[in-house]
Amino acid sequence: MSAALRRGIVALALALVAPISARAADIPLIRVFPPECASTPVSSDDFVDALRVELAGRQPHCCVVGPGGDGATDAVKVTLAIEPCDPATQQVDVTVEIAVPPRTIAQQVSLADLPPEARPRALALAVAELLRSASESPQTETPPPPPPPPLPPAGPPLLLTGSIAGEMHGHFSRDTILWGPRLGVTLASTHWQLTLDGGVAAGSNDVSLGKLSILEATGTLFAGPRFSPGPVVTSVGPALTVGWARIRGQSEMTNVAATSGSGVVSTVGLRAAVEGPATFVVRLLAYVEAGWTVRWLDTDINGQTSAGIGGTYLLLAAGVRFGPAT
Repeated sequence: MSAALRRGIVALALALVAPISARAADIPLIRVFPPECASTPVSSDDFVDALRVELAGRQPHCCVVGPGGDGATDAVKVTLAIEPCDPATQQVDVTVEIAVPPRTIAQQVSLADLPPEARPRALALAVAELLRSASESPQTETPPPPPPPPLPPAGPPLLLTGSIAGEMHGHFSRDTILWGPRLGVTLASTHWQLTLDGGVAAGSNDVSLGKLSILEATGTLFAGPRFSPGPVVTSVGPALTVGWARIRGQSEMTNVAATSGSGVVSTVGLRAAVEGPATFVVRLLAYVEAGWTVRWLDTDINGQTSAGIGGTYLLLAAGVRFGPAT
């Protein structure tokens, strides 16, 4: 074989072995430090051999004995100590140092009542179990998640209810009384309410020259605070009414010409309402309203106001409210 061929083979071998050696140097190791005693109750070599068997196939690699290198690859250090250094000593102090995360575990292993040939394996079993438990990542308690920020206090719920009632609407200065049904819807919270209701009312008046028939259709907006004295709910507040009215005259006299008229009417008043029992889905409802006619419709007979919608008024209503209770 020529010298050039030999040099080529050596270079190729070095190229293959060098990376393997470098990778082997980076493998994490378990380094064992035997007792520093001339004579011990257990054979260090037999102990290391038994420990290699117990940890075969596990990482870190087991085992390197004694100090050496810079210790950069030492994942675990196992130190054995016997005090006093006497073959009759029955206890072996084992210290395990974990590199990442740094921590140390110490344990005393008893060899009492064991024959000399069984001691290396018994010590290897104890150290292997200690290494297994020490190599596990320490369980860190996950702190409970912080409580959610408190929600802003919820406002009182808004509830929508309906009502149906019969009303008596009187303009006593005009000698007029009207009767009819009334429907309404209410948007209410615990302390306030807003009501929109509407209805049709009719009536008739007997006058000296015949008879007057009066018909009106109105809508009312009412708003005010709510109070709950016991099982009932009361409310009081202003009420504004706008509508249309018609007055038609009838007469059996041949020399009397009966006429009719219509127009917009409006009133402003104060309403007080009561309903209960407050917890029922269907509950009784009553209210009274009084005020002044802002826009009126009158009838003149022989130049004098006889009947119509005008002046002060009084409204009485009774019925039921249905829907969720506040």
